Amino acid sequence: MSSAGAWSLRTRTFRAIAGVLALLLALLVAVAYLLWNVKQTGDELLDHWDPAYQVNQNLLNAMVNEETGMRGYALGQDEALLEPYDVYTLLETGAQGTLRAYVRDEPELLRLYDATVTAITAWHTDYAEPIIAAVRAGDTGAGERAASEEARASFDRIRAASAQLTQALDDKRAEVSDERERAFTYLWIAGGVGTALLLLTGLALARGLRRGVLRPIDGLVAQTRQVARGDLDLEIAQEGPAEIQGLAADVDSMRGSLASQIGRLERARERIAERSAELARSNADLEQFAYVASHDLSEPLRKVTNFCQLLERQYADQLDDKARTYIAFMVDGAKRMQILINDLLDFSRVGRTTDQFRPVDLELKLERALSNLELELQESDAVVEHDPLPTVPGDATLLTALLQNLVGNAVKYRDPSRPPHVRISVEQTADECTITVDDNGIGIDAQYAERIFQIFQRLHLRDQYGGTGIGLALCRKIVEFHRGRLWLAEKDGPGARFQFTLPTTQPHPETADDDEPALPVAT
Repeated sequence: MSSAGAWSLRTRTFRAIAGVLALLLALLVAVAYLLWNVKQTGDELLDHWDPAYQVNQNLLNAMVNEETGMRGYALGQDEALLEPYDVYTLLETGAQGTLRAYVRDEPELLRLYDATVTAITAWHTDYAEPIIAAVRAGDTGAGERAASEEARASFDRIRAASAQLTQALDDKRAEVSDERERAFTYLWIAGGVGTALLLLTGLALARGLRRGVLRPIDGLVAQTRQVARGDLDLEIAQEGPAEIQGLAADVDSMRGSLASQIGRLERARERIAERSAELARSNADLEQFAYVASHDLSEPLRKVTNFCQLLERQYADQLDDKARTYIAFMVDGAKRMQILINDLLDFSRVGRTTDQFRPVDLELKLERALSNLELELQESDAVVEHDPLPTVPGDATLLTALLQNLVGNAVKYRDPSRPPHVRISVEQTADECTITVDDNGIGIDAQYAERIFQIFQRLHLRDQYGGTGIGLALCRKIVEFHRGRLWLAEKDGPGARFQFTLPTTQPHPETADDDEPALPVAT
């Protein structure tokens, strides 16, 4: 197709879109105007003429009550009977002012309102006020004048004038209501006509798009799928309008690029395989290092310890106190070095693999941890309370070590003035659980909230509290290995509060082995 034909397709598309937008705009303007008209007439009816009608009725009721009060006062000669007249006179004055504000823009209604007010004023001037004054002057004939035909005729003129005004107001309400109904009718008509026009326009656009665009695109899609199935040597035919021809050219260019990229990906895959092999060898070397550290480094330390103790026993009578102290220092240093090596090994093993992840009952793991700490708990008279603990996916050995470290720290860093009290609570959501370990020990200053989780970081001297400074670092590494978080939380009372989260939404078909031993606890 020529460039002119391609431009014609674009022009037709733009004109079709412009026509649809113009139609929508005209429809929206018409609907908006009709909605505004419906609202205006509704507001006029509800906010103007319905209240005007009600005020007119209230005015007539006030006049009836005034007439009743005036007659009762004239016949009974009691000031208390005049109270309705006084009260409704005030209501009458307010109703007149309100009603006039409603009808002042309607000449005919204003004329009828003035006639009603004139009748009311004449009744007040000619009968009500003179009769009330006569009663107060002691005139006994005032009751007869109040019940006279002339007085009733004067009040009937008020009724007649009010009835005419009521009818006129009712007619006005009906007129506005009819106008509102007509607006609703026009609104429905506009909506129906607009919908029909939009449907026709849509059908015309669909037919044009199918003939000029969709058929060439279907051909392009078929060729593209053939390329996607692996036929990278197929050249894409460039047919149809210029726009689709340009798209076909781009797809063909993409096909060529894809063919070259597949070659590069194959080479990259080979390099990744080589690096994976290197990583496997590195992990094997790391395992070998762990074995060497566990055996070859530990053996000389055990020899140093054993020979120092043998030296102390066999030559005890030849050693002075200073020599014995030096030997004790050597033995203690060798033992601490052995503990440090074991703790470092435990720390390095965390996070190697998630192959050992199974559903772990933390209730059983806590029992195991408390059993391992039984001697420390008895010596310190410690009390450990806990909520029912959930089952989470993880490594049973590591989770036991986590609980044992946290409870062990709470017992070790206790306040000398009171027995340790440890409280373990749980808050569980759909995806994770938050476990809180509270104690009443010496506590931790908030400024050290991150430092305590760094390896080898200690806040106290070794002669005050033993340990290697690896325990909390190991705890955080275990929690993060299980995709959780561990932190020092704020606490108002004495002691420290540790909180950590563990995911609960990873199902595993196997269960953890309850007989699996716990890791040695780093402190």
